[in-house]
Amino acid sequence: MLTEILSVVAPLFICAGIGFVWGRLDKPFDAEMMTGLALHLGVPCLVFSTLTRLEISPVAFGKMAGAYTAALVLFMVLAAVLTRLLKLEARAFIPALTFRNSGNLGLPVCLFAFGEAGLAYGIGCFVIASLAGLTVGRGIYAGSTASEALFRNPIVYAIAVSLVFMLAEIQPPAWIANTVDIVSGMAIPLMVVSLGVAISKIRVVGIGRAAALSALELAVGFGVGVGLADLFGLTGVARGVLILQCAMPVAVHNYVFAQFYRRSPETVAGMVVVSTLLACFTLPAVLWFVLR
Repeated sequence: MLTEILSVVAPLFICAGIGFVWGRLDKPFDAEMMTGLALHLGVPCLVFSTLTRLEISPVAFGKMAGAYTAALVLFMVLAAVLTRLLKLEARAFIPALTFRNSGNLGLPVCLFAFGEAGLAYGIGCFVIASLAGLTVGRGIYAGSTASEALFRNPIVYAIAVSLVFMLAEIQPPAWIANTVDIVSGMAIPLMVVSLGVAISKIRVVGIGRAAALSALELAVGFGVGVGLADLFGLTGVARGVLILQCAMPVAVHNYVFAQFYRRSPETVAGMVVVSTLLACFTLPAVLWFVLR
């Protein structure tokens, strides 16, 4: 079991560590370009390639997406209660306590833990997190809605095209499938290395509060994941993926939005960094729980 867990987490933290060292050494790294390539080209191709290649039904995919939607709603409600009790800035901390790193970290973990079936289910969570983060999450930071972001997100169109092939039970032409497969290969390496670079550039302030909130975020995420997996009747790979995606650290985009809209960016930055560091210890434990 230990070897199996190490085979999942070691590659991720080594690659993220490479990005961290690269960033600390101030080596050239165009974060905007790399992130754009990963999220606007690599990930949509990864979505299409994974969903059209695997025998996963639209019903199973939709059930996972529904379960993770319920998780986000529950996270948001609990975050709203917590921020009120602790008298924290709601527009800064509700999104930070709600949206997990289901992409940069979540997708590779699901892939290495459960193979391509895990990746397919992980994409179901990531799609919901991405759409909700860019609309509801950003809207909370900004103080206004941002629904137009849905139509600018290429992942939406990748899902739509994939569902056409899935419902028709046909495979895309070989030249399309091979091209998309090649391009999709850039997604996970770029996301993990970019995560390391991003963390290396974040300035952390208020480490005590950040550590307490980060520990709470990870613990609540695990508990909610286990509870919803049972409630939705998920088993096997689907159950493991939901629990893993719920137990991920704070998403990096929370810091980006907090900084842009000036919503306690230093503390949110601390939550991103500290929760990611804590995940070095919590993820092996969660993997042990879902793989046993």
